[in-house]
Amino acid sequence: MARRSALAVVFLAASAAACGGEAPPRTLLVAMEQDVRTLDPHRHDDSVTHSVLANVFEPLVTFDPQMRVVPALAEGWSNPNDLTWRFRLRPRVRFHDGQPLTSRDAKFSLERARRLRAAPHLESLVRIDAVDDETLEVGTSVPEPVLLNKLAGVGIVPAGSPEELSVPVGTAAYSFVSWEPGKDLRLVANDRYWGGAPPLPEARFRVLPDAAGRAAALAKGELHLARELKRKDLEGAGKSVRFVSHPGLVVVLLGARFDLAGPLRSREVRQAIYFAIDPRELAEESGIEATPVDQVVPPSVFGYLPDGGEPRPDRERARELLRRAGLGDGFDVTLDMAEAFAPNVGRVLAEQLSRVGIRTTVVGLPWSVLSARLERGESPFFSIGWSCNGDASHLFDALLHTRQGRSWGVSNFGGYANPRLDEAIERAGAILSPARRLEALHEAMRIALDDLPLIPLFNRRRTYGVDARLRFEPRLNGQVILRELSWGGVPDATPASAGLGGF
Repeated sequence: MARRSALAVVFLAASAAACGGEAPPRTLLVAMEQDVRTLDPHRHDDSVTHSVLANVFEPLVTFDPQMRVVPALAEGWSNPNDLTWRFRLRPRVRFHDGQPLTSRDAKFSLERARRLRAAPHLESLVRIDAVDDETLEVGTSVPEPVLLNKLAGVGIVPAGSPEELSVPVGTAAYSFVSWEPGKDLRLVANDRYWGGAPPLPEARFRVLPDAAGRAAALAKGELHLARELKRKDLEGAGKSVRFVSHPGLVVVLLGARFDLAGPLRSREVRQAIYFAIDPRELAEESGIEATPVDQVVPPSVFGYLPDGGEPRPDRERARELLRRAGLGDGFDVTLDMAEAFAPNVGRVLAEQLSRVGIRTTVVGLPWSVLSARLERGESPFFSIGWSCNGDASHLFDALLHTRQGRSWGVSNFGGYANPRLDEAIERAGAILSPARRLEALHEAMRIALDDLPLIPLFNRRRTYGVDARLRFEPRLNGQVILRELSWGGVPDATPASAGLGGF
């Protein structure tokens, strides 16, 4: 026994030496471009917050890295009829506080989410029943073809959780330790996780808004993973860091307030802005990893309209549209956008618009400030990014349907209202046949492209700087799921200067 133990020690020491002589870091250090908005999974619709909290809370169903719906807390489901969904929960799942998961927790969570920010995803729910401890049944007012996609965004919390949730307790692979707003959020591995103990013992999400700062910290070994970087900022990092560029779901859009007087209420003016923009030049000159797009969702989303959107730029057409709108001499406008993109995307965008006489002042704001302004309707002209849940109805329901209480149009920051578009959106949401649904979504897309309440700029690729020792495969939705990461590196890791992915 002693001899075998001694041999094991020698073998482990030799293995460590072969790998560079260093044990992997206990704590994974991840940099995000902005802070989480909240610790409550039902009080936001923010991509960074979704990415971080997805490590704490789990939904009934979720998406795999390619955005296919897969089981999560529900190990299976069925449809007894067109208006009923029955979910079978996993047995022996426990929350981080040790309490067992039951269908009562799922019922409570869906009912709670319906009152809060997740309301538009659950508009059609008319009945939520805990049949027994492991069976949840949901009834809908109309057939719900994408209910699973919508439920993937609703984390399950313990029944009886407070209305203001400040200490998150979920079932996922990591449990919450602490949060210092604007600086750092700490998670530790949940060793009792139903899917098995995760590989990494601990992780810290650090808030570093400056992309160059994130890149510099990676190069110095102060971080192990960072999102939203520029390829050029990692050129000096050598083989210790690799750059990853991966297709994403986010489309960056321009929007306007429709309840305020001004030129942006004119359809001709919005069309002029569309034709003044050169998305390819915008991406190249700003250094953003992005793909030109001519509509409000990327090609990977169900509902994308092939050959939708007219070719651009067409600056002569833009000038003619401005003349028809009585603005032949152009006009002045202020554009609010996230401070991380104002110096690059904002600068190039302002130059492009100026070529047709639209004199644009770009104001860069912290995301917390910009989002608050959008919620209060204080930005007459703004830029946002939107990531669909795999189906175009996600964007149509939230951003373009007329606001109706806490359900439709919950993120319709411009106050846009179009009965024709509302009808097309609602019809698409009640059709079970994929072929017929696609026709209805295409009709909605044509209306949106004709009126241009939102003007598409480009489809952003997700970019990352990754410690070469870290096994990391990006997801289409850009989320960083810690249990999918491990130390060990990748074979023949490509140095940052060469890049991975590309387009």
